[in-house]
Amino acid sequence: MREVSLTWEAASLAETDLSELNDVVDNLTFVANLLITPDGVRQVILPSFKEGKTADDLNSISYIKVEQRFSDREGEGLVVWNTHALVCLASSTGNIHVMPPTVLEEGNLTLTVRGLPDAISTFVKMSKAFFPPASVRVSDIRSHESGLEQALTPRQHECYALAIEHGFYEDPKAITMQALADLLGIARSTFQEHLQSAEQAVLVWAGSQL
Repeated sequence: MREVSLTWEAASLAETDLSELNDVVDNLTFVANLLITPDGVRQVILPSFKEGKTADDLNSISYIKVEQRFSDREGEGLVVWNTHALVCLASSTGNIHVMPPTVLEEGNLTLTVRGLPDAISTFVKMSKAFFPPASVRVSDIRSHESGLEQALTPRQHECYALAIEHGFYEDPKAITMQALADLLGIARSTFQEHLQSAEQAVLVWAGSQL
């Protein structure tokens, strides 16, 4: 089993239709894939909108159709139908699985995929031909020293570890979400997105250990 993380930088995204997303959001987390087809993917996303932008602006993007809006403790979430070519490439490549979350942060996009070695190789080659990433990091799942650490992105790990260190999960909480965000010098909504994604990844990882 192989895992590959592909990253596209803001400068290269600016030359593609994905720049439309950066015009609307500061950060965007693709939390889950609800339905995967070769023609598109139904996804749950958590957007952090630019000032003056809303879900209606996302809906105006040709490859995004907003199907549902919901609110919970993490703020506004959306269910969208995504038909972007990169999404369709991933969904139509056999024997791979896109590992949520996929994160668009500060203009950079990171996508992590797991699957059989030949399938991963095919996906990376097709990505380079169609939409060249700035970096490609490949690893063998069996070589991971820490399953939990590998389940989290560096930013998720940082936020999750900080929350534990400062007693965020104690009852009562020893620190607020805003205070944790201030410690990292990022917006509360951004910290919240990373922490929620980390919590989901930890639950999935813990379930796999049972």
